[in-house]
Amino acid sequence: MIDLSADLLPAAEADVIGLAVIGADRRMVRKIGRLVEWLPAVGADCCECMLLVGMEAELVALAEGRRDMIALAGVRGAAPGIAQPVTAVVLWNDAQSHYFIIAMPDFAARQVETLLGSERRARRLMEQQLEAASAEVRFASLARTRLRLARDLHDTLVHSIVALLTQIRLIRHYLSTDPARVADGLATAEDAAASGLQRAREAIARLRMPDDLKLDTDIEELLTDFAKRSGVKVSTEIDDRARAGLRDCGLTIQRILGEALRNVQAHAEARHVAFRAFEMPAAVGRRLVVEVRDDGRGFDPAVPKPGHFGLIGMAEFAELVGGTCAVESAPGQGTVVRISLPVAVPPAASSGVLAD
Repeated sequence: MIDLSADLLPAAEADVIGLAVIGADRRMVRKIGRLVEWLPAVGADCCECMLLVGMEAELVALAEGRRDMIALAGVRGAAPGIAQPVTAVVLWNDAQSHYFIIAMPDFAARQVETLLGSERRARRLMEQQLEAASAEVRFASLARTRLRLARDLHDTLVHSIVALLTQIRLIRHYLSTDPARVADGLATAEDAAASGLQRAREAIARLRMPDDLKLDTDIEELLTDFAKRSGVKVSTEIDDRARAGLRDCGLTIQRILGEALRNVQAHAEARHVAFRAFEMPAAVGRRLVVEVRDDGRGFDPAVPKPGHFGLIGMAEFAELVGGTCAVESAPGQGTVVRISLPVAVPPAASSGVLAD
């Protein structure tokens, strides 16, 4: 049976383990090392210790040979400088009729504490990452709102001011060359101002609506109004299978088409505009393709145009719904605006593509 041997005493004295001897009457006889400071003082009943209270029956069973040992894991002692938990093993020395306790650091409990500490750190890191992601979402929402404001300002105030500036320059020219036409110029300027005011009010109304609110849009009516207002001939070709997509993506198509038609009226000097809408298969689902082609003077898309954001806004509108908007043009060869948007259509209605 284990005794206070020459091998254990040096370890206890070096605070590597703790040793204690308890008499058969459960009175503390001797303690060696800080790791057994959680036991009662020498001479006291060991069962007065909080961790051994009520264990009289277990100690009797150990002394009678009905138990091999008593193991106490995760003991929190009151020893100075010993913060880690301790595992204690109680044995019975039959030759000397006393109980013998060996106390040692509880490496398993310390490992659990280390794991718990790692879990807490991981949780804090996750919380920090969630906070960062939330901040990114807020920033993206703010950026989206700012882009929306910029587009609506461009679509309303900028176009209206450009139209007014053009009329003011014409009126100034008429004052010196043809005063009789000044009244007509003023009337046109007044119409431009009224139109700009109406469009500004519409933009404000859009800003007060949720981003996902769909407006009732009629693309063909928009094209008809443009033809009446500008005098440009407009031809329309809409595949029956594309009409559902035009309704679903009506707001996006309306905004891009409106910008394209304003560019035609203001810059292209075109005589004819062709509008074409059809569906085509894609890698996933189907896509609605809309083409707006004019026979105007065209331009070089590679030449930068500082202060002009119409083409940028058209591309941004398409990107917001996962689509694209490309502009093809060359001097003297007209312009083509090609919009491609993802659409969800019933499988029965998604077979076939309008051919050129």
